Amino acid sequence: MLASAMFQRILIATLLALAVAPASAQPVPAPDCTVDGTLSDDDGLRLDIVYRCRSTGAVSFHADGDRVAGKVTDFRDGDGRTLLPSANTWRVEPRGGLVEARYRYDLTGYARAVDQVSVAVQRGGGVLALLSAWLLEPRGYDRAPIIDIRMTTAAGLVFAAGLPKVGDASRLSGTTVRFAGYSALGRLGLQEVAVPLPGSLRPGQRRGQGVLQVAILDGVPEASRTTLIDWVRRTAEAQANYWQGFTARQMLLGLVPAGSRRGVGYGRTVPGGGVTVMVQVGAEVDTRRLFNDWVLTHELIHTGMPFVRGRSTWFMEGAATYVEPIIRARAGWKTEEEVWREWVESMPQGAGAFTIGLANASGRQNYWGGATFMLLADLAIRRATLGGKGLENCLGGALWNGLDGSLRVGLDEYAAACDRATGTTAMASLIERHVARAEPVDLAALWRDLGISMVGGRVVLDDRAPGTRWRKMIVMGTRPTSRVLLPWES
Repeated sequence: MLASAMFQRILIATLLALAVAPASAQPVPAPDCTVDGTLSDDDGLRLDIVYRCRSTGAVSFHADGDRVAGKVTDFRDGDGRTLLPSANTWRVEPRGGLVEARYRYDLTGYARAVDQVSVAVQRGGGVLALLSAWLLEPRGYDRAPIIDIRMTTAAGLVFAAGLPKVGDASRLSGTTVRFAGYSALGRLGLQEVAVPLPGSLRPGQRRGQGVLQVAILDGVPEASRTTLIDWVRRTAEAQANYWQGFTARQMLLGLVPAGSRRGVGYGRTVPGGGVTVMVQVGAEVDTRRLFNDWVLTHELIHTGMPFVRGRSTWFMEGAATYVEPIIRARAGWKTEEEVWREWVESMPQGAGAFTIGLANASGRQNYWGGATFMLLADLAIRRATLGGKGLENCLGGALWNGLDGSLRVGLDEYAAACDRATGTTAMASLIERHVARAEPVDLAALWRDLGISMVGGRVVLDDRAPGTRWRKMIVMGTRPTSRVLLPWES
């Protein structure tokens, strides 16, 4: 038995080392670890996990907190020996260049104990949880290891993640388990929505389809699920209008019912390893409230941008806050006047962030100070290119050139990608002025230049103003976009 077990380990290690793509494609790196999981419903959702990692040194399997560690049972090494944790970590020694570990996990117990949509929740027989809520993190490598995950599910159960597929495995790479996105497990509604690949709607580009997986936890009536899927599909189409393709090749969107709420609640984007989004929705679905809400559009904008490291919340939230009403206006869901009124009324909330430096913004300053910065960037790009390009070319160009939502980058790196895409120095110059030097912004002068004023509670647009030309390009854009009909219009 020992000889047979050793042969099996050597064989597995050899197969991992030799894993390559088909001859016509670029070689695919072999995973450092494989995870074979089994999901069952044994008086609650439970996972049986088998880790196999290539390593000549010990690998420590770390739980993300006491609560995760407390739901791990029967942890054993490849020889079947029971191991106990130290500081929420199980250390396993290699045998023949392979580290093997097995454990059982009480997923339902964890999700019900935590019950936070930002981490893990269970509704009915389904769970939406961060990968780190159930997958231990292998440590002992000089970089984040590549982990291939294969999940076998009992009848009636599903498993979905935002991770890219490599063969029949979901691959986590470029980030640790701790920063990975959401996964959906158990009894839940799971449907795929076809989306155009990023950048594929640009003139001369080859068309291609990506996939948006939508997981709906129990608590929404069956008839309302059709309405939710339609809302997601039309919102994704509106995004594609702006980005000239969708924001990701593949994505997991989890919809979590929130009691008796009729509209949309909290949303969160977690991009690590693969783009994932969570949005709370009312158990009582109201179609008009769905399409009048901004949360899903806002979160999907985040998925088209990498996580910007450092004190850059203002940049990420500002971009999503600024672009959201533009996307909805170009889809035909808002008027140009409604967009300008929102900005005139709300951007003063962020003006103070400019006097302290945008990196020091907090609270709503992040949203509206950042949105004001994006308006300035949009104007600067259009002026520098004589109207040929705008902020959409900056954001889209960065995405098309590889800075997608699964990555983490520095602010200067993102600004450089933006400026390359627009052929300007607009973004870098504005960061120097308003982040490095904390130059204030005069909103009153900006509105005068653009010909925007409020009279009797209504926005008035003056076409005699110096900046009229640029103002007319901002909301509706300079290239034709397709109106996305609302359900009651089609």
